[in-house]
Amino acid sequence: MIFLRLACLVAGIAVLVAPPAMLFPNGAVAPNLAGALAMPLMLLLAASAFFFITFAGHRIKRSPSLRRLCVMLLAAPFLTGVVTLWLGMDPNTLWMSGLLLSFTLVTGLALVYPMLQGPSAGRMRARDGRRSRREPVLYQA
Repeated sequence: MIFLRLACLVAGIAVLVAPPAMLFPNGAVAPNLAGALAMPLMLLLAASAFFFITFAGHRIKRSPSLRRLCVMLLAAPFLTGVVTLWLGMDPNTLWMSGLLLSFTLVTGLALVYPMLQGPSAGRMRARDGRRSRREPVLYQA
């Protein structure tokens, strides 16, 4: 899980830093205001999904509901990658959106795959151990 968290941290930073670096020479010339405002908002949503996985990673391992939330948050980078791949014409933009899309899919599958498996014996034993600690112990003499 630590490698997934570190990879998400790097991806979140790359999502925020790489597009402005790629668009530096002619990025200030935007043909329409809606597109110029929509793209930074989608990049911010994409980066926030990766940062959320980075900072909540220690809790994601134990909480299925938090894992589902993270997968839903990964919809923003997925849609950003798909839209950029669909509308982009520059080869560098296509490569970057393809990398974003593939990393998002791998991260989503890494979060979803443990939910598809049934409960393991180790988790069941741990759950039983927690339950027995909460119950009062009655001793018979």
